[in-house]
Amino acid sequence: MSIKHNQYLFQSNNGLWIFQIFVPKYMRHLFGNKRAWRISTGTRDIVKARHFRNHMLIEFNNIKTLLNPEREDIRIQNALSSLQISLKQASQKSPETTPILTAAPKLSVIRDEYMTVYSERRAFSTLSKAARAVEVFLHTIKKTDIALDKIGRRLVTEFGDAQHQDGAAPQTVQNWLTSLGSLYEFAKRRYDQIPDSNPFHGHNLEARRTIESYQPFESHQLQALTKKAGSEIRDVIIIGLYSGMRLDEIASIKRDEVVTIGGVRCFYVSKSKTKAGIRHVPIHSLLFGIVDKYLAQNSGEYLLPQSNKIKRADGKRGPWYSQTFTRLRRRVLPAATDRQCFHSLRGHFITCLDRAGVPEQRIGAITGHTEKKAKTEAFKTYSQGAEMKELSNYVELVSYPEIEAITPGITQDT
Repeated sequence: MSIKHNQYLFQSNNGLWIFQIFVPKYMRHLFGNKRAWRISTGTRDIVKARHFRNHMLIEFNNIKTLLNPEREDIRIQNALSSLQISLKQASQKSPETTPILTAAPKLSVIRDEYMTVYSERRAFSTLSKAARAVEVFLHTIKKTDIALDKIGRRLVTEFGDAQHQDGAAPQTVQNWLTSLGSLYEFAKRRYDQIPDSNPFHGHNLEARRTIESYQPFESHQLQALTKKAGSEIRDVIIIGLYSGMRLDEIASIKRDEVVTIGGVRCFYVSKSKTKAGIRHVPIHSLLFGIVDKYLAQNSGEYLLPQSNKIKRADGKRGPWYSQTFTRLRRRVLPAATDRQCFHSLRGHFITCLDRAGVPEQRIGAITGHTEKKAKTEAFKTYSQGAEMKELSNYVELVSYPEIEAITPGITQDT
């Protein structure tokens, strides 16, 4: 898509650049029936404004393509729906002579309805996952579409088996089934003729087995990874070790999410896999050099340079770093197992805090873990949690002599 110099942008009276785009008729109900949609880029810098515009265009055009009524499959389905409505109306007028015909909706119809209903209440990444799951499922079963009452557990099992044979990870297949199961539950809430038993639920793929039993790295392994890693992935490894953040959380940190709270420099984690994951993480003093380096040399939206280059439909930044880390581990540590992965670094961080005697509740506040033990009603109602200075003191207890021995001056430049 060719974009002219400042296309889709205009400057407001206060100097901020505004993104504006024409809304096609079939999408106006999502935007208050407005012909154009505007949103502030939040910046007076035209380069940053163009970067903002490019991201918005990608997501807007993806949604526009998804909802376009001129798509062939939607035209066919609309025609079939009209036919069913006509038959139903005829049966209501003369029930003695006209058989009552009801048909369960097709999977693609439910997908499109789900996209429309949740367009403003679900993240774009969640909607795109659902659309991708439908695409993979229909492709695997070799059908352009299928009615929900024709989907049985046997068909879903064959889908899973086929994906395993094609090399898909158990967790990936489980994620697809979860998305498809959510669409099925959505359909049950909107239609009468949907079988109650959800065929996408209850498949024991043992997917979580592959992500729960993480193993730590040995000291010499951490040294080898740090020495052999490229500059940016090495910095990501060090941030993981000294913050305990998940990989996608690190990759998704934006420049304006490096903030100061109560005199403490923090990462603000605005996107996480859990509600508890939305938090402020005190920045370890040994990370100041890395953070300041990227703030000074990078003008993109995200703190890490590579994150600004990633263009994925689901908006995730982490997968590129995960794949890069895995290739590094296989090259440098050929004897390491798949259970020794980037998430193991989070385990190292938590272990450091635990061995230093940090209360479990405070470790959860820093790492974004949901409390396993129920809090008292008074605690839940009145406690505002730990102050950032207290959490920062705990983070400063984290130390890796094997890393610090090979990276002197880590605060200046790694």
